[in-house]
Amino acid sequence: MKILEALKPEKFEDIIGQDHLTGENTLFRRVVERGDFASLILIGPPGSGKTSIASIIGKYHSLNFYRLHAANSSAADIRRIVEETKGFGRQSIVFIDEIHHYSKSQQNLLLNIIDEQYIKLIGASTENPYYNLIPPLRSRSLLFNLNKPDRGTLEKIFQKGVSWVKKEFAVKDVKVEDEFVESLLETADGDIRRLLIFVENSALIAERVDGVLIFDRKVLDRLPYNFRYSKDEHYHALSAMIKSIRGSDPDAALLWCLKLLKSGVDPRVIFRRLLISASEDIGNAMPDALVVANAAYEAFEKVGLPEGKIIMSQLVTYLASCPKSNRSYIAVKECEKFLEKNNPIPPDHLRSDSKKYKYPFDYGGFVKQAYCDENILFYKPLKVGFESKFLERLKRLWGTEKYEQE
Repeated sequence: MKILEALKPEKFEDIIGQDHLTGENTLFRRVVERGDFASLILIGPPGSGKTSIASIIGKYHSLNFYRLHAANSSAADIRRIVEETKGFGRQSIVFIDEIHHYSKSQQNLLLNIIDEQYIKLIGASTENPYYNLIPPLRSRSLLFNLNKPDRGTLEKIFQKGVSWVKKEFAVKDVKVEDEFVESLLETADGDIRRLLIFVENSALIAERVDGVLIFDRKVLDRLPYNFRYSKDEHYHALSAMIKSIRGSDPDAALLWCLKLLKSGVDPRVIFRRLLISASEDIGNAMPDALVVANAAYEAFEKVGLPEGKIIMSQLVTYLASCPKSNRSYIAVKECEKFLEKNNPIPPDHLRSDSKKYKYPFDYGGFVKQAYCDENILFYKPLKVGFESKFLERLKRLWGTEKYEQE
């Protein structure tokens, strides 16, 4: 999009909303301007300015700047850059977007070239690096967090976008209705890149009256629906997907799942809800559901879109078709309520220094003994799916009087 290139920040002072990093006399500015770093990791939500900041660092030091995306680059790309850099006789900056997608072997390769000082690394991530980056790479890196742009920041960016539109489209003015601004700011959801794309697309379809572009409801109605996909709609569709799974309707569950994807919702958000559903709604009625959900999530991370939709579809239809039980979920809630009012302590024979404990395997695998002082029952298995086998076993071991089917 032309607007992204035209409004690209050229220096730190052009960055809006990240003063804790780019302001004068901040640690980040001092480190960057001194060039006193081997590796920087910028952590923040999409469209918060990570790429812009990395580009400014490259310009500040007049170093060759390479940009890679972890989802479609390989170890061979990194080695090629190193070989080119050797010929320059000076370091280059390598910016790796979504660096958390790199495998451990790729991250280990980065360690070597950082230590050899051929490059300065700048990584960008929308994920917590403590879960995705190997410890040796974290220890060599300075980590800085970017804020999610707030409303004030977005309003300033929007005004810059409107000024650009006036020049680019050679109009006297741009008339902007309040509803239009509210809708765009809400839909952008803190993503500056997304907001500017909205502005340029709006200019392309807006009505021109006497040399004035009109940003109004008509423009909103002509934008693709995903441009107006609000947070509320996001949560409503997520709710509809999960309730369809809980209701064992695979067709409806898939419909809402794909609408979420088409509307630009991060697939990870969808998968996290599916993982929860595998335990909350299916639970021990089909214990493998959680394993399948986790495997699908990992497979999707390796494949990505668009093919990953097939994996997501398989998981959604599988979960919706599984037998359902929320008894594990209920057990957690009941136990939490109990602990709010009680402070149980382990019986004497279960304490670490006790000699009265009966080791079940000395009795063929099970022996009746009290495992808590209170006569409590949190987990009440349903006679559904695999959970029915748990119910039968527990009745056999502890007696039917404890596990009466409701």
